[in-house]
Amino acid sequence: MKEEYLATWKRYQAAWSDISPEERETLLNGSVAAGAVYSDPTSECHGLRELIAKIEQSQQTIPGASFENTKFLTHHQQCLSHWTMRNKEGATLATGNSYARFDGEGLLIQMTGFFELPGKPS
Repeated sequence: MKEEYLATWKRYQAAWSDISPEERETLLNGSVAAGAVYSDPTSECHGLRELIAKIEQSQQTIPGASFENTKFLTHHQQCLSHWTMRNKEGATLATGNSYARFDGEGLLIQMTGFFELPGKPS
């Protein structure tokens, strides 16, 4: 099951990249449940439409940002991802951890991100 969860997580992470709205929606439809909840230290959103808006806002703020897993742990229907966010040139913008839960169909139902910006205390 870990491989399926990791594949779903990678589709979800790819949706945060600088891609077309159509690609983003396809990736999210294949990885996130319609009623999923996303939260981070600055925001919370409910459902796919709000999540798409959050991601598009993020790309406007940090154009070209993408995420790379450095560690992925699973336990039952939950995961913990350690990741690095990079800019277009590959420089590290932030590191962090995300906790997520999967529903019975293997889709993400809850995603919570915690991040540290370089040079700023956590």
